[in-house]
Amino acid sequence: MGFFNNNGLIDLLKNYLKTQFELVKLDIQERLEALLERIFKFIILAFALGIGILFLLHGIANMINTYLDSQFWGHLIVSGACFVVGAIMLASFRKPEENSVEPEEEEITADESDTE
Repeated sequence: MGFFNNNGLIDLLKNYLKTQFELVKLDIQERLEALLERIFKFIILAFALGIGILFLLHGIANMINTYLDSQFWGHLIVSGACFVVGAIMLASFRKPEENSVEPEEEEITADESDTE
């Protein structure tokens, strides 16, 4: 009979590792649920704001049509303004082009080329 009960220590270690694994798994599950909840709320919010903006733009187009005594000019003006805003936003998302100044290249001296 040994001084330490190795089987008991191994069982305790296995149970500890299983418990830690379950805790990590539950933590990941909770974070994933919170992320999905935020994504779902964002989609609902974006949909509601999109519908609101759509009706607002339609109302503005109808107001311009009434002012201009036309059936289509208001819609064309509003859609043109939307295209301009969209083009500006698209241009802001593009990466800035590389600067025309090229980085200086390292010069290899004769001493360094001999050692290689």
